[in-house]
Amino acid sequence: MSRPMVLLGRLSRQFFAAATIACLLFALGICGWWLSTVDEASGRFEPATSGLALVAAITGVYAERRAAARERRAQALCALADELVKNTELLTGEGFAPLDPRFPRARVHPRLVQSATDAALVSGVFSEPGHDDLMTLLHQWRDAVHDFNRRLDLAELRTYVGEVLPGELLAIDAAMHREDGQLAGLRRRRAALESLLRERYAVQPGVSARLDRIGLPVG
Repeated sequence: MSRPMVLLGRLSRQFFAAATIACLLFALGICGWWLSTVDEASGRFEPATSGLALVAAITGVYAERRAAARERRAQALCALADELVKNTELLTGEGFAPLDPRFPRARVHPRLVQSATDAALVSGVFSEPGHDDLMTLLHQWRDAVHDFNRRLDLAELRTYVGEVLPGELLAIDAAMHREDGQLAGLRRRRAALESLLRERYAVQPGVSARLDRIGLPVG
């Protein structure tokens, strides 16, 4: 999220809070004046008092809903950042290192995680205007991860169920690691998602600190 949008959100919170307090104080003042006077004509202020109280209540509810939505969005962003760190470790770790051509062997690859991505898409926390790019990347990332994990299942089933020659193992591994292969595509999508989170959402509390763990040694 850009800094102008963050500033606008803070100003909106201040405006709604000030409007709520002002309406309540004004309604309280009218009630005090009405109770202290004997002029029955002052009864005309009763609708005004009720109206101001309703405006204050509605404004407060709206402000609370916006604050709750921002909190859910911040939690979703932190979860996405944590998931991105985990997937970065998997994609750059030994689990996807090329096979040794001298001693090729069947192996089980780690699976990429996508629970935070699924939750962010299903919850609708990014359905408001201004998050279109993030939604597009999340949809693409989820589909790519799902397809990649499924292909890993098929490849491992092939290599473990029957006897596979070393040449076939190397061919499967080479197809995974070619420049235009799925693994390279996943790494490009991961980098694009990280770049977007850093550029637009790093100002959210906790997001930048989580993203800064990418590339650091584990342990």
